[in-house]
Amino acid sequence: MVKKIGIIGAMEEEIRLLLQSMDSIKKTTYYSFDFYEGVLSGNTVVLCQSGIGKVNASICVSLMKVLFDVDLLINTGTAGGVDPGLTVGNLVIGQSLVHHDVDVTAFDYEIGQMAGMPIAYYSDGFLLQKAREAADSLQMRAVVGQIASGDQFVSHAQSIDQIKAKFPHVRAVEMESAAIAQASYVLDVPFVIIRAISDNGDQEAALSFDEFLIQAGARSAKLVKALLLQINYEI
Repeated sequence: MVKKIGIIGAMEEEIRLLLQSMDSIKKTTYYSFDFYEGVLSGNTVVLCQSGIGKVNASICVSLMKVLFDVDLLINTGTAGGVDPGLTVGNLVIGQSLVHHDVDVTAFDYEIGQMAGMPIAYYSDGFLLQKAREAADSLQMRAVVGQIASGDQFVSHAQSIDQIKAKFPHVRAVEMESAAIAQASYVLDVPFVIIRAISDNGDQEAALSFDEFLIQAGARSAKLVKALLLQINYEI
């Protein structure tokens, strides 16, 4: 039985709705990380704003596992859509997660593959299925596919083309998911990644991101809440 669920969002706008919906909240601060323990959709959860970028995300996963011994992890937030079929507000459930800014091919690894690590990381099958069912229950448009991460805000068509040349099946890009997936893989924690599209990664990405961040963050959080109900029902 799942006892404790970790939820990570990079930005305040991405965790706001979840924090407002929690009951019996206990706040614990470790260095620059604030962890909120409480009850959400019938589950015991630990919620944290990791900060932007892959290093911050990895540290957050490690602290969640070591300090709170979470049984599974959910990453919520926003992403840039690089699939022309996706529009702002659509959801991407990350089936596979890759690093688009890793290159150690000089040592016979694949592009995107960190030395000694897999080329891709995969969301837990059970959580993936429950996320799809949760999206269906909300009548939200959600696609399941690959998300690519890097310490770069993608805002040019040329950057998108370069990423898609490496990963032709990528649906969205952002700055934390692959790191959360890798840290979860190393620490043996089942995970699932949920992202709402806030922009299309093009020249207008920065303006679109600023305009739709709150909306997209809320949609991702809404799906997380529905997923928690699905998990609670199953266990």
